[in-house]
Amino acid sequence: MTLHFPSDEDKAFEKYLEAVEGTGPQTTLVALLEKARIPLPLPEDLSDSDLAAILWRVIQGMAEVGAFLHSTDHLSDRELYVVLWNNILPEEYPIVPAEIPMRCEIDILGGWSNEDRQTWLTYYADEKERREESESGTVPIPEHIDPPYRRDHLLPR
Repeated sequence: MTLHFPSDEDKAFEKYLEAVEGTGPQTTLVALLEKARIPLPLPEDLSDSDLAAILWRVIQGMAEVGAFLHSTDHLSDRELYVVLWNNILPEEYPIVPAEIPMRCEIDILGGWSNEDRQTWLTYYADEKERREESESGTVPIPEHIDPPYRRDHLLPR
């Protein structure tokens, strides 16, 4: 009989599985950003002149902890900050061991509600995707509109 004792790698992987399955410790991006000393003022307390700098500091801070945004070009800076502040930053995320880094890809349209699908079709879907959606016949296809803001290409990857 041979006894097997878990290695440090085994323990780290076990903690990773517990984290992503939701049975391990959780945290929020608010907590991680506060720990990194990134200010998170209330949206209504931000002047228009301060908003862009705060938003980009939050976006950079999120990237530093492994959280990356997508599909933001349809929102103004203020609209994006409000979505982050109210919906995304307070969500719980798993704490994974440092030995197994994890990326969190956050699509602003990730809820895929009917409204999210319409926004995606309007601003982000290419012609092939629009044609496929049209053929499925499940939702009306809006006309394509170029997104009013150009931010996604500048977001950390």
